[in-house]
Amino acid sequence: MAHNHMHGSPYSRLVERLNRFPQGAPESKLLYDILKNLMTEKEAGLMAQLPIKPFGVRSAAEIWGTGEAEAQKNLDELASRALLVDIEQEGGQLYAVPPPMAGFFEFSLMRVRRDIDQKTLSELFYQYITVEEDFMRDLVCGGDIQMGRIFPQEPQIPDEYALHVLDYERATNVIETASHIGVSMCYCRHKAQHMGAACDAPMDICMTFNSTAATLIKYGHARSVEASECRELLAQAYEHDLVQFGENVRRRVNFICNCCSCCCEALLAIKRFGVAQTICSNFISEIDSATCIGCGKCQKICPVSAIEMTEENGKKKARVVPERCIGCGVCVRRCPKKALRLLPRPKRMITPLDTTHRVVAMATERGKLQELIFDNRVLYSHRLLGGVLGAILKLPGVQRSFAQAQLKSRYLERLISKAAGD
Repeated sequence: MAHNHMHGSPYSRLVERLNRFPQGAPESKLLYDILKNLMTEKEAGLMAQLPIKPFGVRSAAEIWGTGEAEAQKNLDELASRALLVDIEQEGGQLYAVPPPMAGFFEFSLMRVRRDIDQKTLSELFYQYITVEEDFMRDLVCGGDIQMGRIFPQEPQIPDEYALHVLDYERATNVIETASHIGVSMCYCRHKAQHMGAACDAPMDICMTFNSTAATLIKYGHARSVEASECRELLAQAYEHDLVQFGENVRRRVNFICNCCSCCCEALLAIKRFGVAQTICSNFISEIDSATCIGCGKCQKICPVSAIEMTEENGKKKARVVPERCIGCGVCVRRCPKKALRLLPRPKRMITPLDTTHRVVAMATERGKLQELIFDNRVLYSHRLLGGVLGAILKLPGVQRSFAQAQLKSRYLERLISKAAGD
């Protein structure tokens, strides 16, 4: 836990603010040290007052008690260091505080920077995320709706199952339909590099899209690329047996990471906490035992240890452990006898429509939905409330009931029930 002298400080207030996200950041001295490396005490105090949902300059000025010119200056300074994300919408500019992950933790190491101590920050991230474990456990074990999901390697899907792959499940479709595409350094491998433990996988291959890419490109945290170059980088990721882990939404995906099993925090968490079934793709690997020669290459290459070696009639054979398989397709590509293939899962995963839907679903599971509606009073407007309620209505019936219970408002309960036709 944090030292007592931090309680009541701007950093402490920011920690409380961050924990209103569905994916929070458990309090720890290490977290305070991370925040101190990323921002000044004054900046932490400013960020602690900002709402969860996107806001404009006027709202920030009112919250901070400053003029709009000063508010604009502070917002742009924070955005330039990727502590805020700025969003162009309907000819205006909105800002949002990104969550710690995927958010400003990663953004701090997505390029080489001289304004912060990236080596010290890497060591702090390692201790906070990997050694203490609370942050990652809370992130991936809080419910069935996760921040990210696995994209299957498209070339490994048999032709007869091509129709089972929906557009939103294709990394190539994310690339082709994005309004902006940015490429940056891999946060995980950059962090490992500072720790002296980086692998030889490509470094400049982290992909961001749409509004997130636009703001990272604007301030030099990402390099703008065309769809053709991004497709080439995706092929390069396949060649290096990297796993595609992207935002868990159907529309306007904001990121796809190309992950290695040795450095990637998401893959390490899948193995450590056994959460493959909430993050996997809608495909699963299957082994043809008659064709398998028991070479063990698939076992060695599997990024989440989902393949075991067994013995059948005195011969070694590989076996997929279904509950561990994430359906990435890496093993299929490396099988010398083509004994492995990707098959559609019997039960498809539910993927939220967009970021708002995902955040509401995650908040519902984690008991934080009320924070999205009653945050700092500035969200209580018909337009913003309508957006949240719209996302609630997209939830399955049981989750919608949980959402209504969390809101503890008879007016909202009647509104939701009436709109849903209950």
